[in-house]
Amino acid sequence: MTDIQVYIALAIALIPGVLAFRLGMELYR
Repeated sequence: MTDIQVYIALAIALIPGVLAFRLGMELYR
């Protein structure tokens, strides 16, 4: 894997996590 592929994989993994976290914070309030 190239560095670019690693960064793309990280972004794909992180974006749904960040969105879910923000949604969770909204629901928690």
